[in-house]
Amino acid sequence: MENKTKKTKKETKKVVAEKPAAKKVIAKKAKPKAAKSAAKVVKVTKTVKTAKAKVVSKKQVVKEKPVKAVKSKTKVEAPKEAKIKVKVEPKVEEVPVKSETVKAGKSAANMDELLEINGIEVKHYPEGTLIEGTVVSISPNKILIDVGSKAEGMVPKDQMSDSEKSYKMLKIGDSILVMVEKEENRLGYIELSIKKAEAERKWRDFDKMFKDKTPFEVTVQQYNKGGLICDAMGMQGFVPISHLDSARFAEVSSAAKGSERDIEDRLDPLMGKELKVAIIELDRSQNRLVLSEKAVYSEKNKEQRQARLDEIKVGQKIKGIISGVVPFGLFVDLNGLEGLVHVSEIAWEKVENPANYHNVGDKITAEILDIDTVKGKVGLSIKRLKDNPWESVAEKYPEGTKITGEVTKVVPFGAFVQLEPGLEGLVHISEMSGELLAGQKVEAVVTLVDPKEQRLGLSIRQIAEPQMIR
Repeated sequence: MENKTKKTKKETKKVVAEKPAAKKVIAKKAKPKAAKSAAKVVKVTKTVKTAKAKVVSKKQVVKEKPVKAVKSKTKVEAPKEAKIKVKVEPKVEEVPVKSETVKAGKSAANMDELLEINGIEVKHYPEGTLIEGTVVSISPNKILIDVGSKAEGMVPKDQMSDSEKSYKMLKIGDSILVMVEKEENRLGYIELSIKKAEAERKWRDFDKMFKDKTPFEVTVQQYNKGGLICDAMGMQGFVPISHLDSARFAEVSSAAKGSERDIEDRLDPLMGKELKVAIIELDRSQNRLVLSEKAVYSEKNKEQRQARLDEIKVGQKIKGIISGVVPFGLFVDLNGLEGLVHVSEIAWEKVENPANYHNVGDKITAEILDIDTVKGKVGLSIKRLKDNPWESVAEKYPEGTKITGEVTKVVPFGAFVQLEPGLEGLVHISEMSGELLAGQKVEAVVTLVDPKEQRLGLSIRQIAEPQMIR
């Protein structure tokens, strides 16, 4: 009996020793993919059953407890391992899906193609596009903005600032206008600019105001001899002196022809003042914004202007102030109306440069030649209020009269000599004696008088040759 008991103990130890071995087999064999796990479990179960059979065959020393322990543990552990492995490998089933996509010819090479295949429309914004987005994140160095594209937009720190510092008031969820700087930067964001968007928006606003003749307020910042430099909604605009309203123009017009000190004395009072102006010239390529206070005044007083037009008539004398000097004439402010003295109506003589006769700010009296009731403009003449020297030329300078004059111009066919302001005669080349120069004083004799055609013939040779004979 003792020998049998010893053998039974030894056999029991063998069973206990074999049990861990079964576990090791389970642990090692459970690693393959889920597709093979079921077969492995079957093999493991068979191995356990074989071990059990060996134990029982050896005189069945351990009948119930050892066998039940091995049997229960083996049956519980093996299925658990199999279930866990099935859950760990869920992507095994994706292989046939991919192959089907390839066979259908719908594979996507990149994200854009994938979105297109699935019918998802994503907006693309080229550089320079002005778009409106929603603020989604704010930090000291950047602002992230949802612009409806596949990537978010980013405003870097150096592109946040605008003239009004409005970006500092932004909150998450606010709408904001931005300009695309880059379609994609190194971080994958669409790079945006608040600063450039503001400038673009202002030019667009200016263009609309120019077309609609919309007035707005500006602040005088500086001045020069030609006018006032103003802050126009954060941009720089220029108001010529000739385009100030009539009341203000009267205060500063004389400064245009004075010394630097005179200019400062007259224009200093306008520094920091607000003017209501309208845009009269807009050139974005030259960054040019020309403004007019007078245009607002004229637009504002259409009824008054029409009443003024009804008051005047052709041939009437009218007073005004020179508001501009140009090569083709003089602009005149007629208290709500604009007048023009053409270069041919400044003086009876030939006028080469209107600036030699009048300056901005000069007060004049002129005669009305014509009236444009549609445009509200008036044609004027200064010379017609002066005596026409041609009307009395026949009495003052009959043929044979000796005169002294100044050469005003030398031409290939002769030279013009001025007898008095507004009255010139021609010395034909055949009637010259030697070379003549502009500004030279000469003596001549009148050879032809035609008041109707305003022609006066002169001869220097008829005077010079008798002297040479003597």
